Amino acid sequence: MSSFLFLQISSLHKHISDIVEVAAMCGVNIVCFQEAWTMPFAFCTREKLPWTEFAESAEDGITTKFCQELAKKHNMVIVSPILERDSVHGDTLWNTAVIISNTGAVMGKTRKNHIPRVGDFNESSYYMEGNTGHRVFQTAFGRIAVNICYGRHHPLNWLMYSVNGAEIIFNPSATIGELSESLWPIEARNAAIANHCFTCSINRVGTVSVMLA
Repeated sequence: MSSFLFLQISSLHKHISDIVEVAAMCGVNIVCFQEAWTMPFAFCTREKLPWTEFAESAEDGITTKFCQELAKKHNMVIVSPILERDSVHGDTLWNTAVIISNTGAVMGKTRKNHIPRVGDFNESSYYMEGNTGHRVFQTAFGRIAVNICYGRHHPLNWLMYSVNGAEIIFNPSATIGELSESLWPIEARNAAIANHCFTCSINRVGTVSVMLA
């Protein structure tokens, strides 16, 4: 990772740290960040570089270590969706959410089950469907699951997390409002009703500005 990219990620760490500080003051027990929160959402471009340089280890990358400290400091469970670099398997990239307990321990990770292949928007240029199934994590504040972004369009995806015991299903996303905004509240509410659980949908806000060295 270049020093310039490290600076960008560190700046985002500082920004999210301030937000989590306020969340802790409000009594939040579990916080879930947006999809691939440490980088611009560039997966629609099909350009490998510099975007893949933002990928890092889910177990001991700088973002996971940062979130571990944050979780322990605030006694808060953190769901941190990142672009994962799996060095054990040839630097394979995955769209992954890391779950960190309120004690600061890494509880595990779960990968995006469904990826879009819609016209020019094809995330398989970067990563393929995940291989972790429908994992549920027993936290101090309830059993949680993470249905990343495009998985929200698949009712059976929500169902399997619920069947596996999830009480709260988070849906971190990074998508364009014109394409999906009308569906977000409908899909999340329907999933909650149909599967007898809580659902929490997260998306990016504002405009992404990209600085390249």
